[in-house]
Amino acid sequence: MRTAFLASVMLLGAATNSLLAQQATPDPATITVPTLHNQRDSKVFDQGWKYFYFHRVGVSYEEAYADLLDCYRFLSLSQSWTVLPSFAPWSTRVNPNGYQPMPMYEGLLIDAIAPALQATQNRRARQSRLRRCLEPRGYLRYPLTETDWKLVVADFSPTALAVQAKLASGPIPDAEPLAPNK
Repeated sequence: MRTAFLASVMLLGAATNSLLAQQATPDPATITVPTLHNQRDSKVFDQGWKYFYFHRVGVSYEEAYADLLDCYRFLSLSQSWTVLPSFAPWSTRVNPNGYQPMPMYEGLLIDAIAPALQATQNRRARQSRLRRCLEPRGYLRYPLTETDWKLVVADFSPTALAVQAKLASGPIPDAEPLAPNK
């Protein structure tokens, strides 16, 4: 029984990798990037640890998209138990389309309170994971207003991935990059 389960998990991983290989990178001409506001405002810069996007000089749209696609696999958030397969090897790119956070709450009071607290915790965890994946690849973070961040990230959807790739590969931002430790 256990062997059959492990074999099915391995087959699922192989199928996911083959689907990723078939997935085409969206055409950058079809991607609309929102206008970014007040990036040089000191209040926006001070909130840069919360709301930011990535950019790397000299990266192509295709490479930025591949890097973000690769890093999106680390965004899965399991709360109380490990969801198989939760291991994401560095050597294999995985399709993020199946990504779904799986919150586990207990009791009516927690069910009422947890969603309000969970949104902040999920945002921090997702952004921390993206930072740990993209900063070693040479990407710098640039501050955004909360409103612009919500447009760019769009709940980490596949469309948002394409928008972030276009920003990451676009012209050098009109703002100072955030410090790596901020």
